Amino acid sequence: MSEKVLELDAKDKKILEQLDLDARHGSSEIARKAGLRKDAVGYRIRRLEKSGVIKGYYSVLNIAKLGFETYKLMLTFQNTTSGIEKEVIGYFAKSPHVGWLVSCDGKYNLMIVCWVRNGAVLDQFFSEFLTEYAQYVRERDIIQITENHSCPKSYLFGKERDESPDVFYGGEPKCEADGTDLKIMQELANDARMPLSELAGKVGLTGEAVAYRLKQLKKRNVVQAFRPIINTPMLGYQYYNVLFRLQRFENLEEIFAYFKQHPNVIYFVKYLGTHDIGIDLEVKGPEELRTVLRRIKDTFSEDIESYDTVLVYQEHKLSYFPN
Repeated sequence: MSEKVLELDAKDKKILEQLDLDARHGSSEIARKAGLRKDAVGYRIRRLEKSGVIKGYYSVLNIAKLGFETYKLMLTFQNTTSGIEKEVIGYFAKSPHVGWLVSCDGKYNLMIVCWVRNGAVLDQFFSEFLTEYAQYVRERDIIQITENHSCPKSYLFGKERDESPDVFYGGEPKCEADGTDLKIMQELANDARMPLSELAGKVGLTGEAVAYRLKQLKKRNVVQAFRPIINTPMLGYQYYNVLFRLQRFENLEEIFAYFKQHPNVIYFVKYLGTHDIGIDLEVKGPEELRTVLRRIKDTFSEDIESYDTVLVYQEHKLSYFPN
C-alpha cells in the first residue's frame, strides 16, 4: 500500500464505531456511549477529519423507493495512458447518473454504479460514452443490481460478527417524496453530518419541521443510514470486490445470511447478468482475502460455480442521490 498505515487508539475507534452506526449522532451522545467528555469527542472527530481518516459523511438511501434502477458497469482498458484514464474517470465522475466510481486492479480497471430511471436511460448514457471512448475499452460488462445490502465496518472495531440490522434496497415499490423531501436527501447524501440548523436553512424550514420530515423518511425506509467515509487504506486495509457465479440458487438466503454476519463484508448484492451475487469486503491483505474466500467456498461448495476478484484501490465518487 502506498499510504502510511495509521494506528488508532481505543478511544478513536470507539468514536468511529458510533459514527459508523449513525453519523448524525451528536458529540454528547457519542461521548456518553464512548465514555468520553463531549469536548474530547469533538476534538478527536476534527482530528480524524483533518488527518484524512474520515473523508466525509454520506447517507444510505433506498434508491429503489425513489424510482431508480441500479446498474454496475465494469470496464477493462486498452491503448490508454494515465492521462486518458484520468479523462475517462472525469467523464463518469461528473455524470449525474453515477453514484459510485472506483479504479481497480484485476479483471476490470474501472467499476461504475449508475442509478437511472430505466434501461433506456442507461443505454443512451453508455452509448454516448462509447462514442467518445470505445477505442480505449477492451472489455465491458453491465449487470443490474437487483438487491443491495449495506453493512457497517464491524471488523474495524474488533467484532467477530456483524449483528446490526440489515440495511438494503431492491424490489420495493416507488415511494412518493415531495420536493422538500428530495432537497433534504440531496443535502444529506453528501454531508450526512450536516447540523440540523444548517440543513433547515438550506431547505427553508424550521429545525423541528426538518427533524419531523427526516423521521418520516427513515420510518418509510427511504433514508436508511448515515455513515462516515472511512479511509481504510490509511488504517492498513485493502478493499476487494468479489463477483460470484452460482450453480445452485436454493441456498441464496443462507448465503446472504452468512455474508451479513461476516465482519469484513461491507456490501453484499444480488445481480442480474454475467454474475449472480457479489460482496465488497475489506481485509488486511491477500492472505486474509484467501482465508475468507476459502471458507466461503468450503461452506457453499455445492452452490458456487466460480468467482472473479478485483482489488479496488481508489474511490473517486460515492453518493446515493442521483441528480
